Amino acid sequence: MTDNPDKGWKVLSGKEDAENIPLWMALAQLTSDNLNEGLKNNESTIRKIKPIFIKYYNISSIVSIAFGVASIVFFLSFLIFIHLKDSISVLYIALAFLAVAFAPQFWRFAYQYSIKIVDAPLALPHAADQHFEEFLSYLQRADGPQVYYLARFRKKRIPVNRRQFFGRLRYFLFSEHASDRAMVIRYPGMKSMTTDLYLHRENVERMIALGVPKRKSGPGRLPKYPYIEALLDVRDDPRLAALDLNDETKATSFITDRLVEWFEAASDETGEMPKRDRLTPYAKKIYDHLKKLAARKTR
Repeated sequence: MTDNPDKGWKVLSGKEDAENIPLWMALAQLTSDNLNEGLKNNESTIRKIKPIFIKYYNISSIVSIAFGVASIVFFLSFLIFIHLKDSISVLYIALAFLAVAFAPQFWRFAYQYSIKIVDAPLALPHAADQHFEEFLSYLQRADGPQVYYLARFRKKRIPVNRRQFFGRLRYFLFSEHASDRAMVIRYPGMKSMTTDLYLHRENVERMIALGVPKRKSGPGRLPKYPYIEALLDVRDDPRLAALDLNDETKATSFITDRLVEWFEAASDETGEMPKRDRLTPYAKKIYDHLKKLAARKTR
């Protein structure tokens, strides 16, 4: 990618900041050739699902604040009138109000991530979007790119648990607006995820090199076959290291064979898998990626 704002990423202040790409910007760039168009598409998807959650988020916030303030008032009353005989009743009321104040936050966490350790993406309470899911498939992998946020003062990168992207509200992590991200509770903590999340520029460029399909007209359906997973796995196949990259036709055919092998191994009991001619363009993308890596090494 280029550092020219008119041709690609928005340049942030400072060399270090320019390497930190917000998730919402990365997703927009991967789903459309035009950054502004990509941002509009992503915002449209989020706007459609937002009414499902915003009412309950507002109610839980109001309940927490109201009972939290009330518990403070009763705690202060207990301290002021601690010498009175019935002051212990005031303390019990304060503790009860405090429990009610925390209850909505525990409910939010349990809804988003379940009460057990979440070890796989949870079912979405809304229609899935092809481009969100394809991008998320990278971030959910144990060997996927590291997502992080920046410490407020020291600019230190703080890594984010990949299970953050397993929750039912995971789409809101790709919103430009902190108010939308606030609906997502940080995993495994209980704080709202208001801060921007980032990927390093190199990871984003690697995804682009793998050729995530661009959005053509609004939210799409989930792809029938896991092309992205196949690209990632075959790209790391050690047999590709022996390829003669000067012979593009032979190299692309070899990579296509590896993709066929991958889909044969990953097919279910129906044995369905994409035809070979559908895999050739993906093999070409892997070839182009290997060619670029080889060119960098010879510099």
